[in-house]
Amino acid sequence: MSFLRGALVLTLAGLCSKIIGALYRVPLSYLLGAEGIGLYQMAYPFYSLAFVLAAAGIPIAVAKLSAEEIAHGRHHVARLIFRAALALLALTGFCFSLLLYLLAPVLATKILGDPRALYPLRAIAPAVFLIAIQVALRGYFQGRQKMVPIGGSQVVEQLVRVVTMLGLAYALRPRGLEYAAAGATFGTVTGALAGNLLLGALYLRSPQTVDRHPTGAKEMGAILADIVRLALPITLGAFIMPVMDTVDAVIVPMRLQVIGFSVRQATALYGQLSGMAVSLILFPTVITAAFAFSLIPAISEAVALEREDLVSRLVGEALGVTVLVALPATVGLYLLPAEICQLLFQTPEAGAPLIFLAFGCFFLCLQQTTTGILQGLGRASVPVQSIFLGACCNAVLNYYLTAIPALNIKGAALGTGIGFTVAALFNLRALGSLTGIRFRLRYLLFRPLLATLGMAAAVKAAYPWFWTRTGGSSLAVLPAILLGGVVYLLLALLTGAVPWRYLAFFIPFRGFRRRD
Repeated sequence: MSFLRGALVLTLAGLCSKIIGALYRVPLSYLLGAEGIGLYQMAYPFYSLAFVLAAAGIPIAVAKLSAEEIAHGRHHVARLIFRAALALLALTGFCFSLLLYLLAPVLATKILGDPRALYPLRAIAPAVFLIAIQVALRGYFQGRQKMVPIGGSQVVEQLVRVVTMLGLAYALRPRGLEYAAAGATFGTVTGALAGNLLLGALYLRSPQTVDRHPTGAKEMGAILADIVRLALPITLGAFIMPVMDTVDAVIVPMRLQVIGFSVRQATALYGQLSGMAVSLILFPTVITAAFAFSLIPAISEAVALEREDLVSRLVGEALGVTVLVALPATVGLYLLPAEICQLLFQTPEAGAPLIFLAFGCFFLCLQQTTTGILQGLGRASVPVQSIFLGACCNAVLNYYLTAIPALNIKGAALGTGIGFTVAALFNLRALGSLTGIRFRLRYLLFRPLLATLGMAAAVKAAYPWFWTRTGGSSLAVLPAILLGGVVYLLLALLTGAVPWRYLAFFIPFRGFRRRD
């Protein structure tokens, strides 16, 4: 499967998962409210931190090492890499899952300052072990550039997660908000279990699971050493993001209380930022995350075969598609922030931090794509430096800006966006100096910007008309966004921002081709 086709599969699966996620946010917001969403969100930074310590970096190392071995025809070594990683992840996943469960009382009372967070923390703890197993299986398929099993597991996991989440939140709501939030977080456990069952079944059906090559202790030890060597810098980089989220979960409510907000008000505002505004800027990253995921084995294989021309083409295509996606998404969030939050969360107030955070969407997408490129090139230490620099900027700015009464939660949103910007610019600068690739600004920015401006004009003109025709309903956002998307695609084709060959890739007619 080609790099673009693999990215398309993951994009479609990711979009399905995000749509399901967007749909569940509406009833979950009704069931929990902003305060309950805040409790629900408080568990995730610590879960992410435990997962990073247990597993992050290893699946990427598996994919990179497997792709290199497969490129040279050494399939039996690729299978040994997977088995070594699976054993390591099972051990670390179990240890950190148990640690999160045991430390939950301390984290809730001493760190978060809200004893009610104990229940969501303990409910989500088993997911660390299950997700650790899952990423090993995904790394196996990723290294072979087989993205269909990965995409299928994402959709199944999300479906089961949402059904469990809403069902338990509804059933436990009469017992108290903290129990309902715990029920919602437990959906992560059942979803991970469902994804594991699907990936495990597909792995067992794979003909490559039969290995007739003997495995020596020395060979397995060397493989584990290679995995750890590659995984360490990636793990360190991935460790910074949940630390950043954890610091936000502590700093933002605390600084809001300094300027006069109560604990409940601060929790609700934090829920608006982390559970609503941030979730919206993450939506476009479905596509860029898919590209980053597909880029790692594709670039690793090209580097192993010493195909510099292929590396250059992959980098150019990935950055081009990233700008095409990120630019209109960023502008779209600026255009209708309160209206989108009203439609999805019944909380138009979340539009206030979204306005200050929206610009970060563009740079977050760039940061994701460039990280995948650099990891595929074997320069995993560069994203670590960029993320660390961005996280430091974010923490310092959030501490000071959140305590400004005129900004409050909007200050935290601004600091988060600046953190993404710093990380992306650092990656781009390093990528240019390492590869010598010249970024053509006219191709990357000018044409997509023209199409985006046309889209913005269409949405601004059309939304009041749709709002009037729907009797002031928040549903007026949907046709306005749809119209904006159609206008953007047409203008992108006419200006050459989207090459016609990209359109042909999506149309199931082999005869449809046009030269650029």
